[in-house]
Amino acid sequence: MGFFANLFGGKKPKINAQELVLEITEDKLIVNGKAVDIPCHLSVLTNIFGKPRKFVGKKYGNVNFTWDNLGIYCYTKGNSVVYCIGVKVNCGEISTDLDPKTTFKGTLTIGGEPWEEFMAGGEDMEVARQRDFCGYSLFSEYADMDNGDKNGFHGAYSGVEIQLPLND
Repeated sequence: MGFFANLFGGKKPKINAQELVLEITEDKLIVNGKAVDIPCHLSVLTNIFGKPRKFVGKKYGNVNFTWDNLGIYCYTKGNSVVYCIGVKVNCGEISTDLDPKTTFKGTLTIGGEPWEEFMAGGEDMEVARQRDFCGYSLFSEYADMDNGDKNGFHGAYSGVEIQLPLND
C-alpha cells in the first residue's frame, strides 16, 4: 500500500470473525483490546469493523447498521450515534432484515463470565432475559420461545444487545 493509501484510509485489514473478542467490563466495551464507549459515534465502529450494511426502518425511518460477516449490528440515533450494539449468536424464531447474514463466531464475555452464563442470572421476561450490569442494560431473546432456557443456557439465546438504559 502506498503513501496516499495509508494517508487517506486505503484498505483496512479484515477482522477474522473467529478471533473477534468482545468484553463488556464495568465501564467499557472492549473490542479486540480497543475500548469503545456506548454511546459512540458510528465512525468508531466502522474504524474497527469496516463498512456496515445500512438498514432504514420502514415504519419509523430509524437508521441502523449491520456487519453481516461478523454477526454484529447496532442501533443509532440521528444516523450517527450508536446507543446499542447487538451480537447475533443463534438464529431464533424471530428474524428481521437487520439481522446479520452470519452469526457471531468470536468470544463474548460480560464481567469476565461467558455471556450465556451471565445472562442466565437475569430476569425472565417470558420471551427473553434482561439483566443490568454497571449501568448497561443487557437483553437476550430466547432462541426457542416455547422453551426459553429450560434446557440449560448454552444455545438458549439468539444473542445479546448491550445499551445504556434509555431515560426518554
